Amino acid sequence: MTAYPAIIGRAENIDIVGVALGVPAKIDTGAFRSAIHAQKIKVVKRDGVETLTCELLGHPVSPVPRPFETTEFSELPVKNSTGDVDLRYEVKIKIKIGPKIFLTSFSLSDRSNNIYPVLIGRKALKERFLVDVGKSSINRLELKRLKGVTSAEDEEDLE
Repeated sequence: MTAYPAIIGRAENIDIVGVALGVPAKIDTGAFRSAIHAQKIKVVKRDGVETLTCELLGHPVSPVPRPFETTEFSELPVKNSTGDVDLRYEVKIKIKIGPKIFLTSFSLSDRSNNIYPVLIGRKALKERFLVDVGKSSINRLELKRLKGVTSAEDEEDLE
């Protein structure tokens, strides 16, 4: 573990450096990889080099789509929460959580059915953070209202 791991809660507003500030993210110690909401994902050739282009965010709780492109990407199988395996693109993105700024990998996926547009997994958390599940810098009910969900669905909404 690093000398000074930061303590974060189960949900945090993060900054995607150079892209967007204050993006709601679920901190998920049960997930290995991190994921970010992306749309219009395609690979194009520019000057003979394959380039992945997409729009990040554009999610109900982070509605402004942000253009993103990179030549450094890979394709990998990712098991989703229902156990199905999807083929997804993975990219590196610089983010800021609390006091720490770092480059980490994200799989690009359609998270429009999820409350949070970003999920932060163990790969990004390891040796950087301690997670206190009793804390959260985000009002989940407000996010649900922005997404159009009007009722509390689980115990976490009642906290």
